[in-house]
Amino acid sequence: MHSSAVFLIEFGAITLGLGLLGRFAGRFQFSPIPLYLLAGLAFGEGGLLPLGTSEEFVATGAEIGVILLLLLLGLEYSASELVSSLKTQYPAGAVDLVLNATPGAAMALLLGWGPVAAVALAGVTWISSSGVIAKVLGDLGRLGNRETPVILSILVLEDLSMAVYLPILTALLAGVSLAGGAATLLIALGTVGAVLYVALRHGGLVSRAVSSDSAEMLLLVVFGLALLVAGVAQQLQVSAAVGAFLVGIALSGEVAEGASGLLTPLRDLFAAVFFVFFACTPIRRTSRPSCSRRSPWPPSPR
Repeated sequence: MHSSAVFLIEFGAITLGLGLLGRFAGRFQFSPIPLYLLAGLAFGEGGLLPLGTSEEFVATGAEIGVILLLLLLGLEYSASELVSSLKTQYPAGAVDLVLNATPGAAMALLLGWGPVAAVALAGVTWISSSGVIAKVLGDLGRLGNRETPVILSILVLEDLSMAVYLPILTALLAGVSLAGGAATLLIALGTVGAVLYVALRHGGLVSRAVSSDSAEMLLLVVFGLALLVAGVAQQLQVSAAVGAFLVGIALSGEVAEGASGLLTPLRDLFAAVFFVFFACTPIRRTSRPSCSRRSPWPPSPR
């Protein structure tokens, strides 16, 4: 009973504080993300109020926040729009790779860290945060702007590239054999291909399957489907963000509109939790990102 009460007090204080910070940002018409990050520093290790019993829930909420951010982003676009956009914007994705990955790899080699560190640091400087970008675009009302499709295309290309990059990096870090690394890569590519195929070829069937006149049922089915696909994708060495985004792409029409309206409040809540957890994660730790001194756990790639 005592730990339950402490959890409610901690999480309630966090949520209330984020709400007040969001209202302050709205008054001056700027994104609340910087304030959420500052709040995360206050809750981090060595901060004013290190988290205790609510830490595990905040960590899980952060994962859900990223999934919902990408799910809602995917609901904004249809499968045909995604394909046409990727066909026209892949040169921009190639430029993004060269200009952003090269400095990281070069820096690692100049510092004498070796080729494996060069591959890791190249990914750090190349891959953007889908969650941060999606949140900023929504907060600033830029989803309908002319340049946004190009930004989202590059973002999607980066996310899809994670399906290749992460298995390679994991194999290099673990020192597995070429056959083992190739098998992991093939599983990841097969997973992305299968989800893409269902999203592009059978999106209408998926939409009809999850459609419901009950708002409650629609919310539960879409939310559960997004979590399930994201979890399976991450288990198979693919970014959970990719899985959630493709679920959003697969849904269209009235289902997408209805799900977007129902999930938006949940996205805003868990996205705020994500930014708090992102800021209170000590970079130096190799175990689970933590707002205090406990709980080893492998971090999410996004």
